[in-house]
Amino acid sequence: MIIRTFPNADKIRLVAEGIKARLLQLGLNQADLDPILHQHPQYQLQLYENKLAVFFNESHRKLQYHVFVDFHSAKMQYRSGAHINAEKLVKAVVGKSKTSLKVLDATAGFGKDSYLLALAGCQITACESNPLMFALLKDGFLRGEIETIDLKHDNSQTVIDEGEYDVIYLDPMYPQSGKSAKNNKDMAFLQDIVGHQPEMAEILLEKSLKSKTKKIVVKRPVKSEFVLGKKPTSQIISKAVRFDIYARS
Repeated sequence: MIIRTFPNADKIRLVAEGIKARLLQLGLNQADLDPILHQHPQYQLQLYENKLAVFFNESHRKLQYHVFVDFHSAKMQYRSGAHINAEKLVKAVVGKSKTSLKVLDATAGFGKDSYLLALAGCQITACESNPLMFALLKDGFLRGEIETIDLKHDNSQTVIDEGEYDVIYLDPMYPQSGKSAKNNKDMAFLQDIVGHQPEMAEILLEKSLKSKTKKIVVKRPVKSEFVLGKKPTSQIISKAVRFDIYARS
């Protein structure tokens, strides 16, 4: 009698079990992610170097890479170190405040801004509505061991209405083009799974301005028009982006 083994099948089973275990650790369910993955077959959920990741594979372009949330890259370590108070983001959100601010990051994405603001002493509520991005983000926050971030899987407009914050921070996605779009794998992934929603910036700013929050910060491309055509109270400008600050007493 010949006994046949199927190493590939065993490997696939082990990978699937590993992903399921990680999702359970995060309090998540594979079934919640399957609809998005089915819509975007170029993306596969994987464990990559002990990180929950999405593997992008387009064989006809010979293009492959992993997408995951990572707060331990050399660039992030530099930004989150002794230089953190020099970050334009921190200057825009924290300003001259000497107390710990309650900040809503209503457009969390890959969580880098939430991470930096948490390290700068803010208490962060980070909101992400897309289930797949939420899963990657929750895994990243777990590995980053950040305890001052409350991550919510919810609609940003609902979270704005329900909470009380010192600052609402908005970084609405805007279309990337040319070389920057090709080189920014994270942004390409976000645009694929979420899609460009040009009206969202206006909706979120209008909702924020109607809230009790006294300070709203909007991150924008440096040469873009003001959201809602509304001139900010002040601005902090860098080479590529600017932070429009809407403050009231």
